[in-house]
Amino acid sequence: MTGERAPGEATPGEATPGEAAGGGATPGEAAGGAAARPLAGRVALVTGASSGIGAAIATRLCAAGADVVGIGRDKGRLTAVAEAATAAPGAGTFEPAQVDLTDDQARQSFLASLVSRHPALDVLVHSAGGYVNGSHETSSLTDLDALYLANVRAPYALTQALIPPLRAARGDIVVINSSQGVNATGRTGQFAATQHAMRAVTDSLRQEVNDDGIRVCGIHLGRTATPRQEAIFAAEGRSYRPDLLVQPGDVAEVVLGVLTLGANAEITELHLRPARKSY
Repeated sequence: MTGERAPGEATPGEATPGEAAGGGATPGEAAGGAAARPLAGRVALVTGASSGIGAAIATRLCAAGADVVGIGRDKGRLTAVAEAATAAPGAGTFEPAQVDLTDDQARQSFLASLVSRHPALDVLVHSAGGYVNGSHETSSLTDLDALYLANVRAPYALTQALIPPLRAARGDIVVINSSQGVNATGRTGQFAATQHAMRAVTDSLRQEVNDDGIRVCGIHLGRTATPRQEAIFAAEGRSYRPDLLVQPGDVAEVVLGVLTLGANAEITELHLRPARKSY
C-alpha cells in the first residue's frame, strides 16, 4: 500500500464531504436507510397478530417502518410480539389491541377509536380466523356457525367500516386465505367453505374499490409452520416437519412485496406452497 487515499476518502478523524455538509449520512447511506424502511409513515392494521402468520406479518411491517396496530385475543402474547417487533433499530411503532372481532360491540368500539386516531389507513391485513375439520356427516353446525363468524362475517364487517380511511390513504387490503379456498379436500368442507367465501369477497371488493385507488390482494397458503398446523398434523397422525413447510417469515416477505409494489401495478392473487411436499 502506498498510503495514498482515494478522492473523498477521509483520514482518521477527518470528516468526509457528506459528513461535513450534513453532519450525517451520505446520499448512499440515506438511500439505504429509506430502502430498509419502505413503509415509514404508513399505518397498518393486522389481525391475528398475536401468533403465527399474523405475528410474522405485523413484525415485518413494523421492521419496515410502519406504525402497526396489531389485533389479537391473547393480551400477553400480543404484548410480547409488540415488544419484540419494536426492539429493532428503525422499527415503527406497534400498538397491541386486544379485540374479539366476532363481538359486534367490541369491534365497533375499537373501530371508533381507531378511525378517530387514524382517519387515513394505509394497510389492512386479514390474518385471523378459526379452523375445524371433520366429515360432512358428523361435523357440528355450531362449529360451522363459529367459523362463519370468525372467518367471513368479522373480516367482512371490519373491511366495511374501514373503506373510508383506506380510500383516504389509497391503501392496500391483503387477505390471507388458504389453498382450501381454491381446492377443498376431504373433511375440510366447513373451513373450506369460509375460505371460498372470502375469495369471493376479495374478488368482488377489488372491483368495487380499485377506482378509489385501493388495491386488494388474496394470498392462498399451503401448509405453513404455525401452532395450528402442528395441531393439524398431530390430529392426522403425521410426523410434523416444520422445516419442510412454508415459513411465516416467508409469508411476511411476500406481503411486504405486495405492499411495496409500484402504485401503478396490483397483485390480485398469490399462491404459496411448500417447495417439497411432506404430507
